[in-house]
Amino acid sequence: MIPNWITLGRIVFSFLVALMFEVKSLPINIIAFLSIFVIIFLDFLDGYIARKYNMSTEFGAMFDITGDRIVEVIFWTYFAYKHLVSFWFPVIVLSRGIFTDAIRQQAFKKGVKPYDMFKSGVMRFILVSAWMRTGYAVLKVVTFSMLGLVLILKNNDIAFAYTRELYTVAYIIAILTVLVCIIRAIPVIVYARKHVFSK
Repeated sequence: MIPNWITLGRIVFSFLVALMFEVKSLPINIIAFLSIFVIIFLDFLDGYIARKYNMSTEFGAMFDITGDRIVEVIFWTYFAYKHLVSFWFPVIVLSRGIFTDAIRQQAFKKGVKPYDMFKSGVMRFILVSAWMRTGYAVLKVVTFSMLGLVLILKNNDIAFAYTRELYTVAYIIAILTVLVCIIRAIPVIVYARKHVFSK
């Protein structure tokens, strides 16, 4: 299935981007920086193709969520490794992902698809609405690209007068991104009792 191959591609691509940032070469670093936008776009593309061409499957939905988790963890962990964000950023994102995915998996065993457990308007808006999903994707691409830009300046010893200000803004947006990540876990937790602990 094409959407699943796209998901696999963005996972592999994310590892390559981290490796490209490790190379202290301005052209390669710029390619890595631009690739962040491509990876986030591929996250949109796989779901769009699956819906438009009726290729949606239960495995595809779970694999897409897994792909999201892996990509996020790669970037958060890498930027923490480069001391651009706190150790707690990847820990929080990873813990949130493991917890919500465990709940989803339990619900999936009972025949509830990943996004079908949310019927409430507010809860559904927080997790699956186009506004929240797009907004979260935008936050991630802004966070990762700005941190990537700061890394490029450091890697290549480029004297930029506003590097500190750029980093401060990137860090604030990173905090906001993690907060949104946590907020988007609320619907899963709220509905956990109904779908996970029901007989």
